[in-house]
Amino acid sequence: MKLLLVGGFLASGKTTAIYSAAKLLKASGRKAGILTNDQGKQQVDTGFIRGKGFPNEEVAGSCFCCNFNAMSGGIQRLHEDIQPDIIFAESVGSCADLAATIINPLLTLQPDRYNIVLSVFADIRLLVAFLKNEQPVFHENVSYIYQKQLDEADIIVANKIDLLSVPELDHAKAVISDAFPDKIILYQNSLSEKGIQHWLDACENFHNATLRPALNIDYDKYGAGEAELAWLDEEVGIVSEDKNAVKAALLLADTVYNKIKAGNYPIGHLKFLLDNGRSQTKISFSPFGDTNSMEQHTMEESAKAVLLVNARVQTAPQVLQDIITEAIVETENTTASKITEYTTTAFQPGYPRPTYRIIA
Repeated sequence: MKLLLVGGFLASGKTTAIYSAAKLLKASGRKAGILTNDQGKQQVDTGFIRGKGFPNEEVAGSCFCCNFNAMSGGIQRLHEDIQPDIIFAESVGSCADLAATIINPLLTLQPDRYNIVLSVFADIRLLVAFLKNEQPVFHENVSYIYQKQLDEADIIVANKIDLLSVPELDHAKAVISDAFPDKIILYQNSLSEKGIQHWLDACENFHNATLRPALNIDYDKYGAGEAELAWLDEEVGIVSEDKNAVKAALLLADTVYNKIKAGNYPIGHLKFLLDNGRSQTKISFSPFGDTNSMEQHTMEESAKAVLLVNARVQTAPQVLQDIITEAIVETENTTASKITEYTTTAFQPGYPRPTYRIIA
């Protein structure tokens, strides 16, 4: 079974790449199963993938490594239900040590069953800033997780190259190749079929059935890094008498982002799933402020809409809750819409305690 384990930090473009790859495989008559994962229980990425009609299983409320049985069960159900050519398993963006806690247990418990490759995605701009020791975006404990993710990659995918100029890209390639001389490195735009096909080809051609070397990792520092990030999931309903609920939802998303930036709280990722009752669009804000939405501009207006919010930000959970509340009040006053909070959770991840950790 070909299992593409997709790791990498928050907002590195993992879901976009998986969605693009699944579309490309479908167009060629091949089947893809997708396993999504998050510390929260209301995942924008899961809703987006399911809304596009791709077979999906989900591990919610914990990372893969701390809920190994749910992860392996999801893989098994995808295999039994659709007999996929490839299964994509996207790990939580703050998770590391996947070789010892995911790959090695799978290869040990079910030998000769899996062909696993670990692709670790990185926003090329953040990666270069990190490698050059420029002004840090995140706390040193969060940066520790970032480094460990890169260290254990089978393939590093330096993503979002379309956001760099040619000279900037040439410089980035020199910095990255110098830092990882022994790694397979791909430079990718995940909205490009050519880039996605190159990634799929590299994964298809990668074969390593042996146990991977385990990271030398300090779990106390790893856990402290996760605890630096606040996680907020919220679903809100928007009712607009003048049938501008989509406009109000987009304004709310922008207001949340602007308030987080105004507070100088580093963004891991900030994602929204907007549903107007007829279609969906996913909106993502990166730490650099750019927005990625593939369908937003074609969404029809509506009297009602639902907006799901996933925020992963370096701050306290209560700060995020206050920002959401303030943004809702401002949006209601500006648009004359009624916004109702259906569900909300805000928390910091607990200490990582993997089900298995097998050292090769």
